[in-house]
Amino acid sequence: MVEKKSIKKMLQHSKIKGTPSGETKKKTTAPKTKKEKVTEIFEVEKKGKEKVIQKTGTTETPISTPQQNKNQERILKNILIISGAIILLIIIGYFYAQSQINFNYKGISFEAVQIGEGDDSIIFYETRTLLDSIDGDPFGFRLRTKPSNLKKIPFDDLESFQLMKYNAYSYGEGTFNCNGDGVIAMPNFQRLFQKMGMGLIHDQEATCDPGGRYNYFNLEYGNETEIKMVGKNCYDVVIKGNDDSCEILPATEKLMVELFVKYSEI
Repeated sequence: MVEKKSIKKMLQHSKIKGTPSGETKKKTTAPKTKKEKVTEIFEVEKKGKEKVIQKTGTTETPISTPQQNKNQERILKNILIISGAIILLIIIGYFYAQSQINFNYKGISFEAVQIGEGDDSIIFYETRTLLDSIDGDPFGFRLRTKPSNLKKIPFDDLESFQLMKYNAYSYGEGTFNCNGDGVIAMPNFQRLFQKMGMGLIHDQEATCDPGGRYNYFNLEYGNETEIKMVGKNCYDVVIKGNDDSCEILPATEKLMVELFVKYSEI
């Protein structure tokens, strides 16, 4: 008589005891270690006497795998890159901040100074380079225009611009009040000449001297602020704007810094 076989019974008998059907027992590998010799030395006191005892043993230190070493190197590299970027940003920020405070115009140092608070505050640019006046006292001046912006104002034949004992200026058509800027610009301009021991007068009858015996500055409105040489020691100071709003301060301050540079070279 043939024994009936059941597929279920066959499967049950074929199972490995202790291992669930369909699962493979995972092998766990202990981390590799290396043994290192360790020596400990310590003092003990027994019956009033000190004794030095030395014990030697071994300790096991985990050995890093190549993958672990690569991960550590990548982490260290990222830390160095981030640290370098932070340091670079700090350096850039510092020099940018300094560039907004300290300026150099052909060897003449200026520093930005804020007067007042809030909406009423005014930024001046003071000369930190002081020169001796005609009386022997150190002097400088203040600008309302950023020195780096003054560098952009064209000045014809600047090499031939020279200091003269006598100087005159006149106005073209207009009041050149420029919302009050004219009242600030011209006294500052004149004060600088006085400190350098030179005269500057306002003379509406003055013209360009053919012999160039004095500097002559003719202020007039135009499309762009610039200083144009129109004769020997004669200049048209072209000021962008009109009586309501104009660039009389940048125009006259351009002349002031160039005069100061020339005076520093004496």
